[in-house]
Amino acid sequence: MNDRNHDDGSKKVKNIAAVLYLLVLTFLVGGSYLHQQSTDSAQVPATTAAQP
Repeated sequence: MNDRNHDDGSKKVKNIAAVLYLLVLTFLVGGSYLHQQSTDSAQVPATTAAQP
């Protein structure tokens, strides 16, 4: 019976680690996407203003 409790705790820790991993990955990908969008939008007026 002690073995089962250990397995449940291990499963809980793995699930928490997986959720944290997904949150960090989402934060990194989302931040990269937002940074790219802000960089692209900042360059658009500069290229259109340079054209005659």
